Amino acid sequence: MPVRISSLKSIEPQHLPGRDLQWLVTKETIGAEQLSVAIMTCPAKSIVKPLHSHKGIEEVILILEGEGEAYVDGDRAFFRKGDAVLFPADSKHQVRNTGDGPLVTASIFSAPTSPDSYVIYDEDVFS
Repeated sequence: MPVRISSLKSIEPQHLPGRDLQWLVTKETIGAEQLSVAIMTCPAKSIVKPLHSHKGIEEVILILEGEGEAYVDGDRAFFRKGDAVLFPADSKHQVRNTGDGPLVTASIFSAPTSPDSYVIYDEDVFS
């Protein structure tokens, strides 16, 4: 089987409130069947909206650049470059960039997903 490579250079960002997503690893981009990976870029002081969850899907964000705060089911914690943050399956979660520069993460999902399948909540924990 040939080695499959996907490049951010060829992936248009999806513009969403508080962030841009580039879906680097999907069935369409690289043939992945059991996971997906999006590179998330959040401008300084931005809030990823809305509060949401992923039905039956775990998410880990690996912090590649910057710093921020995560909310998970009522708890909050600060993170920075080099950290990994777990959002358990079905957990309500939200992120904000607390820094003066961009926050960049690799968002890794335990099963393929997309924003179209997110469970959305009306509340906003960082506003």
